[in-house]
Amino acid sequence: MKIKKLDELQYIKRGNIFKHCLFTIVGLLMIYTAMLEFDIIIASHRNALILIIIFIVSLFCIEMIYYEIYPLSEKRQKFLYLFAGLLGLTIIIAMSYELISGETRFMESQMLSDAGAGIIMGVMFLMIPAAYLIRRVHNKSKGESS
Repeated sequence: MKIKKLDELQYIKRGNIFKHCLFTIVGLLMIYTAMLEFDIIIASHRNALILIIIFIVSLFCIEMIYYEIYPLSEKRQKFLYLFAGLLGLTIIIAMSYELISGETRFMESQMLSDAGAGIIMGVMFLMIPAAYLIRRVHNKSKGESS
């Protein structure tokens, strides 16, 4: 797999994206720790940490799309975005089935259930290809109006 050479500006932008993600994950973990200290529990420990991780991954991908930084190539990364979208759609369908069938609820015992956390995760995964599609439509409309 050949990795595309990035210019200096793209390296700076990519560094800023990593910085944003680092500060966001530190902030989210501090908020989560403070909530635990005050006995505010909105999700199981496992679900909360997974949601934080997937949020950071989604944020990273969306910012990379926004700044049009494609280290592999746009065509190759398009398949990663498609995979993220399919994964998100699969998770949402599976968890929605559990909710509709009555096996579980979105919230159980004043906490986010596994199905509720799954739907939120699926939405975060779906945001990645949505950002890519919005960016492509924006670039096409921008190119046609010039």
